[in-house]
Amino acid sequence: MRSHLHWTWVAALVWSGLSGPLLAEPVARHITVKVTVDNASDFKDIAGSTARSKQQTRQLSVLLDNRDQEAANDVAVKWAIYARKMTDHKLVTVKQGNLKTKIGPLETATVKSDKVTIKGTPKHAVTTRKKVNGKNQSSTKNNPASGEEYYGYSVAVYVGSVLIDEIYSQPSLKPDK
Repeated sequence: MRSHLHWTWVAALVWSGLSGPLLAEPVARHITVKVTVDNASDFKDIAGSTARSKQQTRQLSVLLDNRDQEAANDVAVKWAIYARKMTDHKLVTVKQGNLKTKIGPLETATVKSDKVTIKGTPKHAVTTRKKVNGKNQSSTKNNPASGEEYYGYSVAVYVGSVLIDEIYSQPSLKPDK
């Protein structure tokens, strides 16, 4: 009995020595992510209306901070910029991309998305006035909304195939899992 118990302990010790590294969790990366949005808006008056058309530009700037003693050589930043259609308010992806970079140990790196331009005009009425036979006449024409309006962004950062962080500017952009 004592010999059997001895061999059980030896087998358990050998098994843990061989399978321990296989069962260990992968090394956690200490990379932090901060997203800022460079933005600008330009408004243009619509003749005969109080409404204005809008042109928005957006560019994401993603700051990656590696606090590890090892370099992160295969960093991928997946980004997307979203808008809502002015006609039916449906969400659309304006542009998305994938940026690759390397971050040295205890260093930072910044990557930037493509610059995106979004144009839209709200539903509006245009009034025209003219003189006919010495009398002022006015007519109003209703125009539908057109284009898109900026809604938000999403950023996911991977080192290899491991997801490090996900950032969504709007909670509704986060996919259900």
